[in-house]
Amino acid sequence: MAWTKICSGCGKRIEYNATCNCKNHIRNKSTEGETDKLMRSSRWKKKRRYIIDRDICMCQRCFWKYQTVNITELTVHHIHSRKNYPELMWEDSNLICVCMTCNNQLKKVKDGTLDFDWTAPEEEYHL
Repeated sequence: MAWTKICSGCGKRIEYNATCNCKNHIRNKSTEGETDKLMRSSRWKKKRRYIIDRDICMCQRCFWKYQTVNITELTVHHIHSRKNYPELMWEDSNLICVCMTCNNQLKKVKDGTLDFDWTAPEEEYHL
């Protein structure tokens, strides 16, 4: 009997020393895009933290679409995809805090749109 584990990316059961197919594209550096590399930068980590804080540390889609407060597994979603609009990668108005479930569901929505009404909060400046 071979030892198995659960893939953290897709939840499939795989052999213990194997790498799941869902992660192979991520680890293949030759096909990795420039914006994928930027997602590991300290600049992105700071931007991600800023957007999550700006959106009050909760999934905006769960809140506005389902009237539910969800604060688990938060991530930052690009409304206009990084692949098609790399120039918008750092724009605050193109970024929204959502949970992992909503992020995966929003990937199926037409690029550049959300399936709920949302407007990026105005920037507040304090002197």
